[in-house]
Amino acid sequence: MFEISSISLDTVSAFGFKIFAFLVGLAVLIFVHELGHFLAARKCGVIVEKFSIGFGKKLFGFTSRGTEFIVAAIPLGGYVKMKGEELGEETSEEGSFSAAPPQHRLLIAFAGPAFNILFALAIYVFVYMIGVETIGPVIGTVKENSPALEAGLQTGDKIISVNNNPIRFWSQLQKKVYHSPGEKLDFQIERLNKGIINLEIIPTTEEIKNLFGDTEQVGLIGITPLANTITYIKKESAAEKAGLQLNDRIIAVQNINIFGWSDLRPAAVDKPGELLTFKIQRNDTEILIPLTPTPKTIKGPDGNDLKIGEIGIGMSGLMVLEQYGLIGSVSRAIKETWEMTSLIAISVQKMLFGSIPADQIGGPILIFQIYGEQAEQGFNEFIRLTALLSINLGLINLLPIPILDGGHILFFLIEILKGKPVSEKNREIAQQVGFFMLISLMVFAFYNDILRVIN
Repeated sequence: MFEISSISLDTVSAFGFKIFAFLVGLAVLIFVHELGHFLAARKCGVIVEKFSIGFGKKLFGFTSRGTEFIVAAIPLGGYVKMKGEELGEETSEEGSFSAAPPQHRLLIAFAGPAFNILFALAIYVFVYMIGVETIGPVIGTVKENSPALEAGLQTGDKIISVNNNPIRFWSQLQKKVYHSPGEKLDFQIERLNKGIINLEIIPTTEEIKNLFGDTEQVGLIGITPLANTITYIKKESAAEKAGLQLNDRIIAVQNINIFGWSDLRPAAVDKPGELLTFKIQRNDTEILIPLTPTPKTIKGPDGNDLKIGEIGIGMSGLMVLEQYGLIGSVSRAIKETWEMTSLIAISVQKMLFGSIPADQIGGPILIFQIYGEQAEQGFNEFIRLTALLSINLGLINLLPIPILDGGHILFFLIEILKGKPVSEKNREIAQQVGFFMLISLMVFAFYNDILRVIN
């Protein structure tokens, strides 16, 4: 029997916060996308009749300069309705979309996705101007029989430079080593009570699985960062129920020393449902806490089911602030935007060609879940996810599916090259096919989301 009292106020509050974060994030993404279409249309002299955030029944709105701005009931998209845009409504009147030159129509269609990507760039500029915390280059674990161990690296060593290039963040060190298999690297490190030490290390050439499950050759030296301080605890997780707290340091699990995720994974994550003893340092006191990782099934890199024990924590070590001035932030933001755009483009390509399993496709429920979790970790993480989703929205809309912006762009390119528009009949058939494809994809994404919730 279901009892209202079984739902805690914290749970209701957390759920409400996630809904709020999801709706705000989604509304911003939709607004930015449609704003691109709107401003481009105005610039090209096309009359915009309606600017809507959401679909369905109008909740509220206002009219300005001949355009009705509304917020509708279903917040899963939006649209800009232009004069003479719809099939069968074409007119040669001034201000009509259909009467505009194909170059202008192409620009209007492209402006939505372009604004999404530019918006992501602006977010990254803002993020790096206020600064983002990232893992510092302090060594946690040195693996046995590794180049790092043979060279004399130790837990607690801080990497100062590699080949005279300053190292401020762990990610810089990782990239340098990854891209230097078999090459001699000159390390300068700082060791407690020993000062500055110079070492030579040659990364071994190893084959690893990347994010997409593809094999690639990289350089490895056998170290992981010091990252055993709890910085995030998931609501209703095994960690919260056991009594773990923010800023606790995990010293050991079942007498296995923990310096980072590479140690915690075999000690706890790989032991779902087992009662484990965590040795925790809280302030200046060491305490023992029993904890049972929650059994959970996820998809591994190869697409197969993988059983893990979920603890429900985020960990970091020595955190440093990655912060730049305006010029440096713009440069870093351009790099980040390019990297994320490339990553998403490759993901879409691999999904279309079947390299990534179709059940990895997510819909609004998955986005809601991720938005809520990132928002709980702070404003910085929330807006960085918004930037990532903005790029994703822009690229997805550039796919050459007739009902999407990419499909319209394709039609306008054909018109420019041939000197005449695609026939109304062919456009109507293509849009019907595109609509069916899009609805099928949305239904499939919802299906995957529901399966994730059930599982």
